[in-house]
Amino acid sequence: MENQVTSSPLQALRSKIALIEAIELSSLGFVLWVLISLITIGAPDVGLSNLIVIFIMIEGALLGSWLIYNLYIRIARAGGKVIDIALWIVATIVTASYTFWAWTILDINRWIIAKLFYRGEAPVEYAWSVRSKQIRKIWEATKKI
Repeated sequence: MENQVTSSPLQALRSKIALIEAIELSSLGFVLWVLISLITIGAPDVGLSNLIVIFIMIEGALLGSWLIYNLYIRIARAGGKVIDIALWIVATIVTASYTFWAWTILDINRWIIAKLFYRGEAPVEYAWSVRSKQIRKIWEATKKI
């Protein structure tokens, strides 16, 4: 009898770091919203419409920051070291220290997710690592050949 390795949905999920992060950040946003909702139970000024707005703001901030983080990584990878640094400087000027803290937290989160869950073959990229972007660029070039 021949042993065949079948790919389960869990294995397919574990090979896509962006999907893992999206699920994780959405879940964290939902948990944070539930905690805020529980804290505000009984407050006269907080209605369902306000809680829905808070939910949209939390999810928008988390996933929006993550999307900008991923966009930055892809543009920096394609543009090289000079573009990487220039984008970082522009983002820092536009957003003050928010970029620094958001990208640092998202890099730490990505490192944890990569160690615990990610089992894909693509190298993991980080916003603060020029080397990780270069490795990914080389990996993608070899996959095209």
